[in-house]
Amino acid sequence: MEEYQDDIIRIRELLTGHPDGMSITEISGILAINRNTVSKYLDILQTRGAVDGRKRGTSKIYYSSERLPASSLKKTCTRPFAVIDQNGKIVEVNSEFSILAASRSDQLVHTPFHNLPFRFPEGGSLDIILRTVLKGSEQQLRVQIQSGAKMQSATLVLIPAILDNGKPGITLIVDTGDFFQAPTQKGEHTEDMLALLDDGFEYVIRRTPEGIIRYVNEPYCHAAGKKKEELIGRPFKPLVSPDDAERIRNHLVSLSVKYPVGIIEYKVVMATGELRYQRWQDRALFDARGERVGITSFGIDVSDRVLSQQKLKKTQETLEDTIVNRTEELREINRQLYSEIATREQMEEQLLLAQFSMDKATDMVFWIRQDARIRYANDVAVERLQYERLNLMDCTVEEIVPYYSPEEWTNLWIELKAGKAVSRETSLRRRDGTVITAEVRFTYLEYQGKDFVYCSSRDLSERIRMDQAIKEANRKLNIYTSIARHDIQNKITVLLAYLGRTKKAVTDPVLLEYLDHQEEAAKAIRTEINLTRDFKDMGLKSPEWQNVPRILDEVISRYESKPLAITADIPDVEIYADGQLEHIFDRLVDTLVERHADNPEIRISHRISDSHLSLIIEDNGPGYSQEEKERLFELQSDGSGNRDLFMAHEILSLTNISLEETGDPGNGARFEIRIPETYYRFF
Repeated sequence: MEEYQDDIIRIRELLTGHPDGMSITEISGILAINRNTVSKYLDILQTRGAVDGRKRGTSKIYYSSERLPASSLKKTCTRPFAVIDQNGKIVEVNSEFSILAASRSDQLVHTPFHNLPFRFPEGGSLDIILRTVLKGSEQQLRVQIQSGAKMQSATLVLIPAILDNGKPGITLIVDTGDFFQAPTQKGEHTEDMLALLDDGFEYVIRRTPEGIIRYVNEPYCHAAGKKKEELIGRPFKPLVSPDDAERIRNHLVSLSVKYPVGIIEYKVVMATGELRYQRWQDRALFDARGERVGITSFGIDVSDRVLSQQKLKKTQETLEDTIVNRTEELREINRQLYSEIATREQMEEQLLLAQFSMDKATDMVFWIRQDARIRYANDVAVERLQYERLNLMDCTVEEIVPYYSPEEWTNLWIELKAGKAVSRETSLRRRDGTVITAEVRFTYLEYQGKDFVYCSSRDLSERIRMDQAIKEANRKLNIYTSIARHDIQNKITVLLAYLGRTKKAVTDPVLLEYLDHQEEAAKAIRTEINLTRDFKDMGLKSPEWQNVPRILDEVISRYESKPLAITADIPDVEIYADGQLEHIFDRLVDTLVERHADNPEIRISHRISDSHLSLIIEDNGPGYSQEEKERLFELQSDGSGNRDLFMAHEILSLTNISLEETGDPGNGARFEIRIPETYYRFF
């Protein structure tokens, strides 16, 4: 609430410094407040009567105004008054006005102002006067009032007002000259009248004909920086220039029985030393013999208006130059506008193309609100899930993706809003209750203050069928290769046996050399056949999410009876890898154990960098030399090399996981398994 009031105060202060008016866009840019919020606050200020607006070209500008709320008039005014709308019709009167007009209130309401029993002076236009007041300028008008057979003079004070409906209007106060009569005895003013003067917004002073102050209200005391006791009984001497002092004297002398009221404006130095402008309405009071018995003065501070007029005059002096400059600026703005229109048309075309592309995308696309309701689905989603589009818009995530209950969705929303993209393989439920296997990927997005989750989903049914067909083909191929391998091994065994017997029976050195080469070739063939046995199950099963801590617990438990110290510091994480992941860890640990003479220590830890998760297996052994590192994961054509490391490297590469040896020679071996971001997840 305080921020709301602070913003309104800032807007009023800004408009006070720009008497020519400002548009909503200008106010929003200077105060850094949203345009819609500025518009709302300006409506509030217009309702209060503190701001007015008018058309300037194609836009509307707003400027400071001090309109009297019509609703407050009946609380404070004891004179005859009426409230007039912008059409010149009366909307409210008090009882004193009804008596003065010799009509009932219900007869006066909705009556045009021209039909009141007032006789207006010749010359001037009443319509112009009303329009001037409606625009914010107070006016006074001398009239004759016909009350029965009696005719009396009065002054009509027309003050700009704001009506209860927020529209501009006029408050008409009738001054018949009997509000302050010449006092006949001390203490004639009631306490209520003095309180009214003290609570008023204007300065009120009552003086003797010689200028001695008999009464002064609190606002003037505050402005003069003195107490009432310091002012009452002393001459009224505002701190003004000699020229203005002479003007004030001539003004007071001119007041007469016929023209008892006069208005004057002048500059005055306040108690604070500040230079201000004041406007005073002085009323001379006369007794029955026509002798002056006192003067009652009402003053207001008009500094803002005077300063505004001065600025307006200065603005008018440079108006022609401004018009020329502004015209050129408008031409430049028009050029920019045409460019902006072309850019927007291009953007609109791109947006339409993007919308069309999304509607026709091969994957299912959904936009989901925070309450888990679907706000958009493309054509493929509607077709695959067998929904009507409007019906799909009424669904929640749980109805389409059963895995995501309301609790799961809330947790997912928090995770996505933190900046993480989530991808998983799950099931989607069609309208008829059947399910399809699909991969879904969720991403949090924010656009123009609204947040939602972008979900893309790919139907995996065809891929699963292809995977099953490939697995079946691989299974049959493995059976065939197993049979062929067994037969080839048997034949090689027979061949090696005959070669052995032949070597015993032959004594020719040349023939023995040939037989040795044949035996070496046969053994090489047997090595190659054994290698195919190691690869026979690789890729037979689809990769799957595997619990790393559980696998490591299984691996470590197999070494409990051996003189080996293994420690592991691994978080609760799953990685997407081939089904032989456990054998890979076994082979890596075995490789390190075999290189140790005694007291081996193996440490398993992790590190996250560049969105990659690294699982690190290192020991306290001799490590690998630079020459060994270069061919550590290679298998030579003759079968030489570390077959376990070669197999581990190849199996991990099936799911884009790398295996490297990063240890320092002489300071222990260090195997680092590096896993991409989309192939691991914490639980």
